[in-house]
Amino acid sequence: MTLDPVSLTPVSSAGFSAEEPPQKTSLPDDEIPHLGHATLFFVMCVPLLFAGEGVFLFLAKQVPQLHSKSYRELFSLMSQDARLAIPTQAFVYLLIGFVTMVVFTVLWQRPFFEGIHWNASTAHDRLWGLCGLGVGLGISITFLQAYLPIPMPQNPPILQDMVHSSLGAWMMLFFGVSIAPFMEELAFRGFLLPGLVHAFQWLMRQQVLSPQAFSWITLPLSVVLTTVPFALLHAEQVSSAWGPLLLIGLVSIVLCAVRLRLRSLAASTVVHAAYNLTLFAGILLQTDGFQHLERLNS
Repeated sequence: MTLDPVSLTPVSSAGFSAEEPPQKTSLPDDEIPHLGHATLFFVMCVPLLFAGEGVFLFLAKQVPQLHSKSYRELFSLMSQDARLAIPTQAFVYLLIGFVTMVVFTVLWQRPFFEGIHWNASTAHDRLWGLCGLGVGLGISITFLQAYLPIPMPQNPPILQDMVHSSLGAWMMLFFGVSIAPFMEELAFRGFLLPGLVHAFQWLMRQQVLSPQAFSWITLPLSVVLTTVPFALLHAEQVSSAWGPLLLIGLVSIVLCAVRLRLRSLAASTVVHAAYNLTLFAGILLQTDGFQHLERLNS
């Protein structure tokens, strides 16, 4: 027995309600990826993060302009200047993505994008609607930041990272609408969210959860348990202020809903990228195309 993500009604393991004819299930019956896969993914990320940063630092030191700097100085620059921080983060993300694709393609014995339910055709068919949802979400979050009594940090680190150079700001923009949304969706809506849903399904099969309890708590709790670490991932960027973290949590809930409703990781990635682009568009307007970054401190 599983759960329909729209109606929240219990359905059988064959994918249909006891009172209704067979319908498509919210997630494939083979339960890939399950929570063990999600755990393996996040465990793999830790050594790959350090390895990626180490390799990139070594490569950066070979650049003539940076050769005279020590590794300690280069590491410090990584946290202060987007011109070095963004290429480092992009390299780490691409390394994690590559290793993940290789490992899980072998583990699942099927194409990686099939295993994570990328479903590009679903996103393609609804492309403009998904882009509109992302833009609307970005505008709504900006409105809430401006007009609701939510404490917002002054000069958060994410803006300070942009003020060093227009090149760094442009690098942040392109990273923020391409590699970043893909990898964040892969981690949280590609592995963690379905892994949690499948874990609750397993608990019900073991009769730890009743079908009634499963129906009421599975999707809400899975979304919450996906949203909390997603918001915390961005905590440093917003000085760990609870106001913006709450808004990031709302964004995550929308992304989870898109992923579950359309059964397409590509769809939630499009919404995520459009949302990020909308936020950057506001900064572009404020700074005349990143030409007057000093306005971000005003």
